[in-house]
Amino acid sequence: MSNSRKSAGKIVGFTILGLFVFFIISGGCFFLGLVTSSIGALGGKPSAFSSTGNAIFEIRLEGTISASSTAGLLGGAAITPEYVIGQLIEAEKNASVRAILLRINSGGGSAAASQEIFEELKKVEKPVVISVSDICASGAYYIAVAADKIVANRSSSVGSIGVIMQIPNLEELYKKVGIEYTTIKQGKYKDVGSSDRPLTTEEEQLLRDQTFKIYEQFIKDVSDCRKIPIQKVREIATGWVYLGTEALDLGLIDSIGTYKDAEKLAAQLGGIKGEPIIIGSQQNTLIDKLLSYYFSQALNKIINFKAVQQYPEIN
Repeated sequence: MSNSRKSAGKIVGFTILGLFVFFIISGGCFFLGLVTSSIGALGGKPSAFSSTGNAIFEIRLEGTISASSTAGLLGGAAITPEYVIGQLIEAEKNASVRAILLRINSGGGSAAASQEIFEELKKVEKPVVISVSDICASGAYYIAVAADKIVANRSSSVGSIGVIMQIPNLEELYKKVGIEYTTIKQGKYKDVGSSDRPLTTEEEQLLRDQTFKIYEQFIKDVSDCRKIPIQKVREIATGWVYLGTEALDLGLIDSIGTYKDAEKLAAQLGGIKGEPIIIGSQQNTLIDKLLSYYFSQALNKIINFKAVQQYPEIN
């Protein structure tokens, strides 16, 4: 056998071995994900089917609020409307659940996703208490104001009532590296936000108008839910993040306390006597995100009607 044939045989062999290892790891990850899910359902927190009627349903919201769980695989966890709304429905249907506790640690995210969760949270009939960890700002605070009570630590970051939209202009960079865009569009504003050119004055004004409308919606919802005069909300809606003690003075939260304090308050509002049972589920694991991400990327190769426009974030 010639040396070239031997080399080719080695390459094929290593390729087959690599594929085999890949499938083994993938299968192991999938199995581990199933096992992890099973453990989460059967162990740790008590079962959601408790019939004692003294349960608090905990929902943890950590990371960026997004319409898609695959928005940033390496950017941390994502809080999606589907996840939160699904958890709220489960809590509402469970007869043993007397109150809902949202543990929030998020600096915000998508305006539309934040509003969607906010609207659904307002519909919940059972008492809802927010426990703020490090931060509950922008879109996360938008969600929080729909709850019955908000509890934060003294040094928690709360508020940041505002809206932001950022559109990069990479025109000069593209010129330096020799990248040239040819844009073919139908519709005057179809390429608004394209990174190969600056915004026109008209386009910038249109986007300013849109962000202002969302900003006004944010202010009104905070005013209505927190029972704060709308003019006062306007004064503090600068995008600034307040410490927990400052947020309390401004009426943005109800009390200073820890997670356990929020838990006790939820039990009190739910009419639970004695030690409450904490049930609920966590956000997707890294394994879940990996599998979901790669499936989504494969799907996007087939179907991709992506608009160029950059959507605003309450962030």
